[in-house]
Amino acid sequence: MSKAVNYRLRHEREKRGWSQARVAEQIGSDAVTVSRWERGHAMPSPYFREKLCHLFQKNAQDLGFLPEESIQEEQQLVPPSVSTLEHSPLEGLETAHSQQEQKLQMQDQSSRIFACLSYLLGWVSGAFIFLLNKKKRFVRFHSLQAMLFFGASNLLMLMLLIVLGQIPSSQSVSNHVIHILLSLAEIGTPILLALLGLFTFIVWIVGIYQAWQGNYYQFPFVGQFVEKLIAQ
Repeated sequence: MSKAVNYRLRHEREKRGWSQARVAEQIGSDAVTVSRWERGHAMPSPYFREKLCHLFQKNAQDLGFLPEESIQEEQQLVPPSVSTLEHSPLEGLETAHSQQEQKLQMQDQSSRIFACLSYLLGWVSGAFIFLLNKKKRFVRFHSLQAMLFFGASNLLMLMLLIVLGQIPSSQSVSNHVIHILLSLAEIGTPILLALLGLFTFIVWIVGIYQAWQGNYYQFPFVGQFVEKLIAQ
């Protein structure tokens, strides 16, 4: 991958004020892969080239995916009789990049699968996946987020159940004001439990979907904290 391609991809991204994570989110990849493209450690596959061209509203030549000058120089150096019988060095390089990109895509898919599994059983599966995959940043992010969010949610539900079990019957209280307060507690606590359970379920569905899409989606209350921990 040439330096021109690195510069053009990075220039188009920085011109829009986007992070590598945002670019990765919009094309269905991850920030690590985008960073490898910009540093010249890998070449985007045809699939991701099309995605990048559509994202930046540029054609393949504008992003440096079609180095016409290099191809013309190579054709001038190699005799026609040889070029028709042997593969061009550029073609061999392209094949190597394509194979490397396919390998990275397989790794990305396995990361997405592990990230989805980290949400499967809430904080339990999150803790297990976090201990199992310590090297993949994307998996660590989602597993740690699942562990903290669902752990806190389950703890809050347990506290509400304890409070609900300790509320005395309002029928046995003679004081009118206390009777009203206890009645509100008897009605309000189950409603809070139901709302918390519904909110947790929705976040659980969203987490699995975003993990499968390869996005660094931050949960309410814990997402930014998890991002800081992973960055450290």
